[in-house]
Amino acid sequence: MIKSNLSISEIKSWLTDNSEKIKLDISNSKCNKWENWLEDKSTHIYPCVCSKREQDCILIETYYQLDRVIQLHQKEEYFKTLLQEYKRIASDNVATSEWLKKHKKLVSETAFDTEISIMLEIEPYKTSKIKLNENEFKNIIEFQNIFNELEYNQNLKL
Repeated sequence: MIKSNLSISEIKSWLTDNSEKIKLDISNSKCNKWENWLEDKSTHIYPCVCSKREQDCILIETYYQLDRVIQLHQKEEYFKTLLQEYKRIASDNVATSEWLKKHKKLVSETAFDTEISIMLEIEPYKTSKIKLNENEFKNIIEFQNIFNELEYNQNLKL
């Protein structure tokens, strides 16, 4: 199943509509990996290794992934500022190299893709895809593209 071009407003609405159900599902889930995330929202969630995916767990993971998207989208203006900063220094190789070093950690923490895959079954492997509206993440996408290109070019020079 593929859901295409989900907008931020649709995601926020879905998250709001399902927040109480998710809390209940987490407390009833056999898979305990979600409890820490519910408490502090900062705990890294490892991929599910349950032999059979339960519908509740699939729903929780979908909620988690979409909540992560909203958290990242809130930084869209920040990424716009970083792009403006880069464009001012783009012709200066030394400044560009420093900019690259300065934001390396941010890129690794961001790891954003406009398509989210939710595993439905392990055997046979089956996923559900959620495609986000790329226009709502244009600064994040452009930042990642510029960063990846600069890093690739810098690695070529080494």
